[in-house]
Amino acid sequence: MLLSSSDVAPNMPAALRDLPGRLRAVPPNDPVAALAEIGDVLDALVAQAQSQFMVLAVGLGELDEASQPYLRASLRGFLQAAVLKSGRGEVLRSSCLAFFRQLSGACAEALQRGRYEHTDQSPLLAELAARLLRAETNALKWDHMVYGPYDEGLWRRTGAVLLEAVEEGREALPVRLRSDRETVTTTGREMARAIALRCGGLDQLPVELIDITDRMIHYILPALYIGPMPVEGARFYWQPHEGRGPVRLVSGQENVPNAWYFSAQHADPAMAELERMLAKGMVPGVLDSGPGSREKIRACMRHLRRAWCEAPVTRRHRRHPMTGGIRALKGFGTLRQVLKNGAREWEQWDLRDASVNGMGVVMPLASSELPRIGDLVAVRPDETGEWRLGMIRRLTRDEGLKAYLGLETFATAPRVVRADDGRAPIDVLLCDPLRRGGVLRIVSPTNALRPGSPLFVAENGAIQKLKPLGSAWRGSEFEVRTYLVL
Repeated sequence: MLLSSSDVAPNMPAALRDLPGRLRAVPPNDPVAALAEIGDVLDALVAQAQSQFMVLAVGLGELDEASQPYLRASLRGFLQAAVLKSGRGEVLRSSCLAFFRQLSGACAEALQRGRYEHTDQSPLLAELAARLLRAETNALKWDHMVYGPYDEGLWRRTGAVLLEAVEEGREALPVRLRSDRETVTTTGREMARAIALRCGGLDQLPVELIDITDRMIHYILPALYIGPMPVEGARFYWQPHEGRGPVRLVSGQENVPNAWYFSAQHADPAMAELERMLAKGMVPGVLDSGPGSREKIRACMRHLRRAWCEAPVTRRHRRHPMTGGIRALKGFGTLRQVLKNGAREWEQWDLRDASVNGMGVVMPLASSELPRIGDLVAVRPDETGEWRLGMIRRLTRDEGLKAYLGLETFATAPRVVRADDGRAPIDVLLCDPLRRGGVLRIVSPTNALRPGSPLFVAENGAIQKLKPLGSAWRGSEFEVRTYLVL
C-alpha cells in the first residue's frame, strides 16, 4: 500500500510543507542541490516528528517520492560523465549515495518507533522496511557503478530488517512504493534484488551495463527466490544473522546453518520470453536505454546466466601467485606512441598473480584515473621485455588509492604498421607474424576499419594484402579483427 498524507497533513513539519517551493527555487539542471534540499527536510522531519510515528512514516514516503526525478537525472548525468570521463560523475554519485544512506537511516528510525505503537501498523511497517531495503540496494548499486569500495555493513542492516519482518509475518505483505505505478513489492522481494546484485558478477561489466543489469533484475524479480529452504537451482546462500554478504554454494554443501538461499531457476523462462520480444524488435520500456538497447540487453542476459548458472565460470589455466613490479600502458593511442616513437609514458603497477593468458595486477590511483572494463592495456616486466596486450576483464577498488584488475592477455610483441582499407591509411597493431597463408589479428580503434573490406598493410618496405575472415571482438575503444594473409 501507499499511504495518503491527508489524515496527517496538519501535523506535518513546516519544512515538509514548504518543500515544493524550495525545489522550484533550485536550478532545473542541478539534481545535487535538489537532493540536498530534500535531505535537509528529511533531517528536519526525523528531528521534529518526535514520537509521532504516523507523521514520520508518511513524511518519509512523500520525500522518497519527491526525490525520484532527481535521482533519475543524477543517474543519467553519471552515465554521460562516464562516457566523457568527466569529474561531474563523482559529484552526482556522492550526492545519490548520501541521500540513500540518509533515507535508510530515517526508515530505520521510523521502524524503531513503530515497534512501540499500540495499534497494529503492519502495512506501514512493511512499507518502511521495503523503502529501507530499496534505499540500501540502490546504495549498493552505486558502489558497484564505481567498482567499490563496498559497504559491508549493508548486510547486517538489511539482515536485521528482513529477520524482523519474517518474525512479524510481514516479509510477503504487498506494498506499493510509487504513486504513479500499479506495481507492488514486498520486503522479501527487495531483499532478493540486493542479493541478486551481489551475486551478479558486476565487477566484470562496464558501467552502462551495470545499470541495465540492475533494471533487468527488477524486470525478472518476481521469478527470483530467496528463502530458508535450499530449493532447486539454489546456487548462493546468505546468513543474515552473520552480517556478511552472500556467497556461492560449493559442491556438496547442503543445509548451511541459519542460511537463506538464492535461486534464479525460474528466471530463465522470463528471460526466454524477453529474448522472443527482442527478436520481434520490441524492447520493454523499463529496459530501453536508447540506441543499441537490444544488443545491451542480450549481453546482460548472457552475463547473468553465466553468473547464476550451476557451475561457476572457471579459469582455463591455473593462476600462480607472483610479486614484483610491471610497466603498464593504457589505451590504443598511448601504446601506439610508445611502440612507434619510443615514448616513455608507462605506469608502474604491481603483479599479484599470472597464468598462461591472464594476470592479476594492482594499479595505484593517486596519479591515474580509474580504468574501465574492456580497456586495452599492455604490460611488460622491465624495459627489455616484450609488451603483452590484454584487456581489463575485472575491476574492483579498495578504500585507499588502489584498483585491482583482472587482465586477459591475448598477444605478445605487437607491432605498429600502416594499414589502408581504401579510405585513408591509419596505424594499427599487428598481433601475429605476417606470413603468406597465415591468419593475422589486427588491433585498431573502434570502427576505424571497414568490416568485410580487404586491407593492405606495409611492413619492412613490403605491402601485403589481407582478406577479412569476419571474426571480430571489441573492447571499450578498440576492436580486434582477423585476416588471412594472401
